[in-house]
Amino acid sequence: MLRSGRFFVGFLLLGAVWLTEPGHARELRISHQWAPEIDARDRAARVFAKEVEKRVPGIKFTIHPKSELGIKPAEQFDALVDGRLDLAIYPLFYGTKKVPEFSIGLLPGVPANTELAGLLKGSEFEEKLQALAMEKGVRILTWWWLGGGIASRSQFIGGPETAKGLPIRTGDKAFDLMIQAAGGHTPSMPSTEIASRMASGELEAALTSYESFVSFRIYEHAKYATFGGYGIWTSFQPLLMSRAVWESLTPEEQQAFEEAAAISDAYFVETQLDALKTAVDTFRKAGAQVRELTYDEYENWLRVAKESSWEEYQKISPVAEELFASMLRSFIASDRREAGTLDSDEDSQPVNAPRPQPASKAAGQARSVAQPQTILPLKPSE
Repeated sequence: MLRSGRFFVGFLLLGAVWLTEPGHARELRISHQWAPEIDARDRAARVFAKEVEKRVPGIKFTIHPKSELGIKPAEQFDALVDGRLDLAIYPLFYGTKKVPEFSIGLLPGVPANTELAGLLKGSEFEEKLQALAMEKGVRILTWWWLGGGIASRSQFIGGPETAKGLPIRTGDKAFDLMIQAAGGHTPSMPSTEIASRMASGELEAALTSYESFVSFRIYEHAKYATFGGYGIWTSFQPLLMSRAVWESLTPEEQQAFEEAAAISDAYFVETQLDALKTAVDTFRKAGAQVRELTYDEYENWLRVAKESSWEEYQKISPVAEELFASMLRSFIASDRREAGTLDSDEDSQPVNAPRPQPASKAAGQARSVAQPQTILPLKPSE
């Protein structure tokens, strides 16, 4: 028995050597839950894989959509940590049972949209979030933020006062807290049931991604939509990699992965702009009315979020409190960081700047999206 055990170990070692010899590609698996070639996350993963394979001929990827590896979406985090998975597309808020601080990946009102989320790339916030992820056993490879909005059956959902007394599905605890603080009700259901619950009259409105509004045919029942511009729903859904697998790469391979991730990031931003346009066009074609959230409505939602969702998030732990503060600092510093005028340690200084006016107001409503610093009408110290 002992000799056979030694033989088995020896066989594994020989196999490992054989797999890493020239001419034998190392295969890495990417898992996710969405439809192949259709969902933006699947398409962006294919862009990423192709770009890595160009740079590292010894690595090949297989992509497994629709959870075909038999690992449930929320369980992918554990599978990455224990080595059953190499990579997975993972909505960060799925991991809050294991890492409560990860709920910052779907926090009401920040970022306001996917383009502004891009300004957090390369920031103090990204550095702190990456450090937390690595500590928990995963590496954040991509900076994919999914855009979304809110649609309803009988009226526009604008500012917080329009949610009072209405059943609104959010799909997330932090959003439930905000909607409840505004006087709404938050029934729990999977996104696949939104359309049928609206059809039956049980549900008035729902928050979700632009792609889900279309793919689940919610436009057949929701006749009012608040899409685009300032938004309160933007979700971080990156490609994660097992830390063990990441650390098994050479420095040159890691650089190749980061280069491929940057290309996929740029591609993903374009997919979300397309998703917004498709959602707007689809709803209007179905006879729905569509408009953007005004700055004042957005600001009022942030005031509600500050006293509900944001406050509860910061109570999770000192790490959560600092992570949230670093997000706000990073937004404020983003102008100077992009211009190259930010001091090396200035990004981590306390937020004491006064609230600027939104660009759209200063320019006579010439712009519908705020400049980076206007995303934060409330200082965290207030």
